[in-house]
Amino acid sequence: MPMTPELRRGVDRIRDYLFGGGYPNPAQNAEQLSFLIYFYMYEAADAARVRASRRPGAASYRSAFEGDWKLRNLRNSPADGKEAVSRELMRWSSWAHALNGERLVNWVREEVFPFHAELAANGATDFMDGARLVIDEPTVLTQVVSQLNDLHLDRVDADTKGDLFEHVLRQIRQAGELGQFRTPRHVIRTIVQLVDPRIGETVYDPAVGTAGFLVAAWDHIRLANSSPDGIEEIEAEGRRSGVVWETD
Repeated sequence: MPMTPELRRGVDRIRDYLFGGGYPNPAQNAEQLSFLIYFYMYEAADAARVRASRRPGAASYRSAFEGDWKLRNLRNSPADGKEAVSRELMRWSSWAHALNGERLVNWVREEVFPFHAELAANGATDFMDGARLVIDEPTVLTQVVSQLNDLHLDRVDADTKGDLFEHVLRQIRQAGELGQFRTPRHVIRTIVQLVDPRIGETVYDPAVGTAGFLVAAWDHIRLANSSPDGIEEIEAEGRRSGVVWETD
């Protein structure tokens, strides 16, 4: 799904609602909205990695939602008072549709943020170090989560995700002053194809931004080392997202 005017208006409505709900700081709102969008999209990304791990010869992968999660605050425990719950309850599709009001604020602040912070701490970059929920007004958070659900962000492609993040940044007055501009995706793909990164080489993107070069390099390496079945699947994904990979 491309970055449509309807999607832009949906994001703008959320930003306007935050401003009217007592959260006037555009930079802080952009940060909080980015975290929530990340929580939303992580579930689909995790599912894609699970599917990829089932291909012949693929590396094993255990879903982040397998096993139990030790509750950080026992007030979030189910009625039976257990200290741990299934990590399945950390999925956006689980809590975003089932909770509202104060219960939603407590769950996101005390369980969801620590859950993703733990995952990030064990990853390549601890980008959630010190992250916390700022939107702690129950009615506001409930409405923001509901409006994010209405955007159906699980249907957007990689380019649209970059456009979406850039749109959020554009509304911060300092964004242009800081030189935060995104390289067009077709330019990124062309450069990556010319550089032709290989397994064992290091890819360095000093600007990072929306990580377009890093993602494109990973996709390029993945394609070059995929089985015929894997290549067909990647090409199908590319067609759905408007990206056509050239293969021999």
